[in-house]
Amino acid sequence: MYFFSKKNKELKKENHILKQYKHAIEESNIISTADLKGNITYVNDKFCDVTLYSKNEILGQPHNLLKGESSKKIFKELWETIQNKKTWHGVLKNRRKDGRFYYVNITIKPILDENDEIIEYIAIRHEITDLIHKTEELEKILREDNLTKEGNRFKLLEDIKKFKKPFLALLDINRFGDINDFYGYEIGDEVLVTVAKIFREHTGNKYSLYRIYSDEFAILADNDEKEHFIKFIKYIVDSISLSPLNIKGKEIYIQMTYSISFEEKNELKRTANTIKRYSKSNKDIVVYDKNLGIEKIHEKNILWTSKLKKAFENDNIVPYYQAIYNLKTEKIEKYEALVRLIDEDKIAISPYYFLDVAKKSKQYLKLTKVVIKKSFEYFKDKDYEFSINLTLEDITNKNISSYIIEMLKEYNIASKVVFEIVESEGIQDFTYVNNFIDRVKELGCKIAIDDFGSGYSNFEYLIKLNADYIKIDGSLIKDILLNKSNQEIVITIVDFAKRQGFKTIAEFVSSKEIFDKVKELGLDYAQGYYIHEPKPEILAPIA
Repeated sequence: MYFFSKKNKELKKENHILKQYKHAIEESNIISTADLKGNITYVNDKFCDVTLYSKNEILGQPHNLLKGESSKKIFKELWETIQNKKTWHGVLKNRRKDGRFYYVNITIKPILDENDEIIEYIAIRHEITDLIHKTEELEKILREDNLTKEGNRFKLLEDIKKFKKPFLALLDINRFGDINDFYGYEIGDEVLVTVAKIFREHTGNKYSLYRIYSDEFAILADNDEKEHFIKFIKYIVDSISLSPLNIKGKEIYIQMTYSISFEEKNELKRTANTIKRYSKSNKDIVVYDKNLGIEKIHEKNILWTSKLKKAFENDNIVPYYQAIYNLKTEKIEKYEALVRLIDEDKIAISPYYFLDVAKKSKQYLKLTKVVIKKSFEYFKDKDYEFSINLTLEDITNKNISSYIIEMLKEYNIASKVVFEIVESEGIQDFTYVNNFIDRVKELGCKIAIDDFGSGYSNFEYLIKLNADYIKIDGSLIKDILLNKSNQEIVITIVDFAKRQGFKTIAEFVSSKEIFDKVKELGLDYAQGYYIHEPKPEILAPIA
């Protein structure tokens, strides 16, 4: 009897605890269950509060009563996943009883009986409507040049993909830095705004206008006549050079150069840039032509391919480490591993010079392996987290992903490793990427999203990728003291991160003033040359 009495007490205690867990989950989540046909069998109070349906109205109804405007593809994937006894995660657009839309981050899990058969489904949601709306606002901001209100570089790249037969012209203001130096940045900005207005008057609705860099504009045409487009670009460049711009009582003459490409979409911007560089020494040639022999650039690629091969042979591909400073504890707590090529003169060469060549010459994956191996070896006995950059190519390559898992296990180092995912904007199918993330996180690794806020990433990616850190793009940080729009974007990201439990890292912190600003804005970490430049060995913590 004593045994059964003791057992009964233990069961009551466990049941009491489980009830508290259930209550906590019910209070903070929107919960429902459904039968095998998708008909609703249970909802909690929070579900009713959000959907505006009473329990009597919703019980027994199909779940698609809540369906918003999400694509059929999503729901097909959802049902295939849960009917295969797997858990589905995602973001859905739902409709309240009054017709208004709302968004939820949802997890749907099949419940199995003792025979491993599905008996019902449970859905646990968090409403993220506010975050989705902020994402939409941010997307608008990130597609628009803050100064001229024309499209920016990201918008240009988007539109090139959308247009049927795009033609591209790049237009540069010559020696624009001299205008800034002589008249000041305020006048320089007015010059850019005025030039944009003149271009807009000429382009109207026929062509699309963009400001893609400081003093560089782009004009994009679709289904135009080549000769007409060339004449049009020459006309507006000549006309803007004939008369001075009247800027705050000052007459400022400007000269412009242009380059044009009629190549295929995926080559359009590259070839326009190629002819732009070529025209600096061949001023009469402004239209890209394959027959011009510009492709001698390939000779340079061959040179770097050879340099890379020798560097591998001589063990001259090495990681350099840049410190990541905790703004709260005021200590260096992490490092990022950055690849360098040591040339014959013992000079460390930035990947800017060889990374693209490495990809073209099929040596890129080898670079990744070297950085992983050497970084793991270096940090195995050090008490720091360190991050490794991974592209989508790395993650989706089975050779590399298997190698990563193998090295994590061999070095037993996962708790120190952060994988920074770059190019997250290119993810079309999150399934494979999330599988990789789940595997490395199970081992103890963390995930960071690199270059967030550059115009390629959004809040939904963070939710889907289950990130731990957000690395705010350096283009936002480096001009944060001058550009109020940059500050607003960073504030939005930091606010989102705090509410979701992500840590934020500011890149490109190059001065004390920027350091103080990112600290003031509430970021968690800072990284950049103000902390210290990348070195082959780590530094002692800053006191």
